[in-house]
Amino acid sequence: MRELLLPPGEHREAWALTTAGEPVVATAQRLLMPGGTDLVWSAIERVSWRRPQLLVVESNEVVGAGAHRVVDLVQEARGSDLPTVVRSRVTASVAWSRHERLQPSGGVRIVGRRQPGSETLAWQLVFDEGTPTADPLVRAHAEQLLLGARRSVG
Repeated sequence: MRELLLPPGEHREAWALTTAGEPVVATAQRLLMPGGTDLVWSAIERVSWRRPQLLVVESNEVVGAGAHRVVDLVQEARGSDLPTVVRSRVTASVAWSRHERLQPSGGVRIVGRRQPGSETLAWQLVFDEGTPTADPLVRAHAEQLLLGARRSVG
């Protein structure tokens, strides 16, 4: 098993090993995965768990364009439920979310995510599949809705 060093001040909340014996560790601030992947919770759009696979989808403006990372977990530490902790942390990072219809077509989810160690939200546009994101009218409408959300939430 490869040793994993946690960033200073962070503590392991849950962990598991992959089929290759690599550690996967959740802290209060981030998910540390094999290959040096270090994702703060607000950088993860969604996760799913189907034993033995943990699917981690990184946030990206366009649905389906985020990196999909599948981790095969074979050994969880006793008393450590990594999939539950990961899902809970990703969900808790969402401070504000609303879906809007776009003109002339399509839709977008506007998401305000908590950033570790910061009071300000990171904002994301997650377009519905099939939304013509290259259309300048669609982009302008989405940006206008985002600006309105930022003004109303702060």
